[in-house]
Amino acid sequence: MIKKSVIALTLLVVCSTSFAENTLKPFYSGSLAQIEKARKGQAFVVVLWSIDCPPCLKELALLQQLKDQFSEVGLVLIAADNAEYTDSAQALLTEFKLEKMDNWIFADSTPERLRYSIDPAWYGELPRAYFYDKSHQRFSHSGSLKKAQLQKWLLATQ
Repeated sequence: MIKKSVIALTLLVVCSTSFAENTLKPFYSGSLAQIEKARKGQAFVVVLWSIDCPPCLKELALLQQLKDQFSEVGLVLIAADNAEYTDSAQALLTEFKLEKMDNWIFADSTPERLRYSIDPAWYGELPRAYFYDKSHQRFSHSGSLKKAQLQKWLLATQ
């Protein structure tokens, strides 16, 4: 009986520790509206990435370099991976020291629905970014972001 209690307690601690370290929120079709509403009147950038996208990983490294410059401008990271890859996505965010950003992961079994909810003209190419100004006019960017491009946009929003 004591052995079963120790095992159960150990599992509870491991599961709760794992949950506490996870900063990824589930992204559903209404999540973008929630993100926009939370940032009303603020400029921010939404970056979509994936664990198996080499250019995305280079972009995460760039965002790591610039994350201090995003203190006044919000940065939202959305992993376009299925929720079953949460641990892998979380490990990458931790590796790039981006775990304190506003992090999300696709949580719908139909990724096409989520992509459409973000942008009906987006077909899933990654990396993908959306730049929002303070009035929430946005423009999209497909492909890797460049440091100069990000810095120019950050300066323009201040």
